[in-house]
Amino acid sequence: MTYSLYLAHINDTHSHFEPSLIHFSLDIKQQQVKFDAYCGGYAAIETAVTKQKEIAEKQGDLSLFLHAGDSFQGSLYFSRFKGEANSHLLNLLQPDAMTIGNHEFDLGNTPVANFIEKVSFPVLAGNMDLSQEDQEKEAPLRPLKNLLRYDNQQAIAQYMLKPLADKQLAIFGVTIDQMAKIGCPDPDCIFLNAIKIVRATIAHLHAKGIVHIVVLSHLGHQGDFELAEQVDGISIIVGGHSHTLSGDFSEIGIASTELPQQFVNKTIILHAGKHAESIGLHKIEFDEQGYVTKQTGGTSFLISSTWQENAQEAPLERHQIEAIDRYIQNSPLFLRVGEDQYINQIINSQYRPAIAKMRKNIITQLKEPLQHTRLPTPELPQGSEIAPLVSEAFYHSANRDMPIDFALHNAGGVRVSLKSGPLSEADICGRLLPFEIHIVSYDIYGKDLYLALEGAIDNATNNGVVGTGDGSYPYCHNLRFTYQADKPQGSRLTTIEVKRDDAWQPLEKYEIYRGVSSAYTIAGKEGYDAILSSWRHFEHPISMSDAFMDFAKNLA
Repeated sequence: MTYSLYLAHINDTHSHFEPSLIHFSLDIKQQQVKFDAYCGGYAAIETAVTKQKEIAEKQGDLSLFLHAGDSFQGSLYFSRFKGEANSHLLNLLQPDAMTIGNHEFDLGNTPVANFIEKVSFPVLAGNMDLSQEDQEKEAPLRPLKNLLRYDNQQAIAQYMLKPLADKQLAIFGVTIDQMAKIGCPDPDCIFLNAIKIVRATIAHLHAKGIVHIVVLSHLGHQGDFELAEQVDGISIIVGGHSHTLSGDFSEIGIASTELPQQFVNKTIILHAGKHAESIGLHKIEFDEQGYVTKQTGGTSFLISSTWQENAQEAPLERHQIEAIDRYIQNSPLFLRVGEDQYINQIINSQYRPAIAKMRKNIITQLKEPLQHTRLPTPELPQGSEIAPLVSEAFYHSANRDMPIDFALHNAGGVRVSLKSGPLSEADICGRLLPFEIHIVSYDIYGKDLYLALEGAIDNATNNGVVGTGDGSYPYCHNLRFTYQADKPQGSRLTTIEVKRDDAWQPLEKYEIYRGVSSAYTIAGKEGYDAILSSWRHFEHPISMSDAFMDFAKNLA
């Protein structure tokens, strides 16, 4: 007997509720032609999913709509509404389930708890152990009935079941088990090894005769590949985190897996890109043993009714315009759907006016452009011109609450250079510092601050370690250093000084200093391990972007 499922899925939507402008290219008569189009948005997703459900209903088949995590962050809508718009609009889309991504935890557990409490669908995090959670804190997760987490008694992920003809389809979720290294979960929120939990849960389901199994994952494409390799018996992995597009999008100049189907150990792995630009729409057929025997459909960009010429390119010729029209009309890489008017009306009436106000709110006029580079360059030997100003903003904001010695911020927390001219609230919150993360002050010994700085630079430059990227490079206020890459590890900072009482003083190993950084940096990520030795943390009631907005008023 064959079992059929109509599956729709999205991931890493990052608060992109409206269509995004995407740059495409197409080979027309051996010439690469560039064109742009607005794609996606929640109103288009709603239309696409509704049509898919209608087809499934006519066929008498099960339909599922899944979100593979990272709904938070990424746009002005999150900067302004801190997750309120996310829960409201996702309730309108009504996925059957969503897993939790790392960016859901950027502001700690409270916004996650508020989000889960407000949504009307299950949230799956089967490797999240809440057995040690403090039930007296502001917003504990454990009491939330729609959170399917780790089952401590059975040592498996909690799961949901859907009828699949005369069988049952099980769905459970896992997220990054190294959450504490890349997110900011509360210390009493523990993430267990995802592969071990999936293996135990599969064994439990098989013992109950359930072999049709979907794992909703926020492990990234490589993590899903490893999961499928190491665990037998998973029918489908629907994933997120790495912003991967399943399918071959090379014809239109978009990075993807370049594989129409990806089976690993008899498990099909599906990802649907990012930013609500695209959606996976599939018909899946299984055999009685739970293996996928046929998959039709795929991931498509939800394109609006029109496309436009790339503004930086020469005007297109008529035959090129016609070729692009034909390609969009006939290619499965594009899907034209209308937009749900009710969702558009909600966005336009309840949320967009606040965003428009942010765009009109001019914070300052910059006389000169400010360049941002993560690492120093020959053109910018001191490195970023903006990141030290962001650190200075942190310093002044925190110094209102208590005396601060220095500020420290990682280069990756600053996203763009700034042009001269008007600088708006939207520019700061949406482009320069788009991650809504609070600043935190802390006490630290000089010796640990030394190790944190050297570790961050080593990580950024891959000096003796396999780094995670140049975003860890440190930028400071009231703190300066000289780094020599050819010195032995532990002695590469040949000078390090702190400014106190308007005078530069050598850093003393056993002196206690009071610093301020983002909550992301003090979590000890990306080479900053030694900063975990800091103590007396105080979370200031201001985000990175709010601190910079206040400071930027004096930049004119």
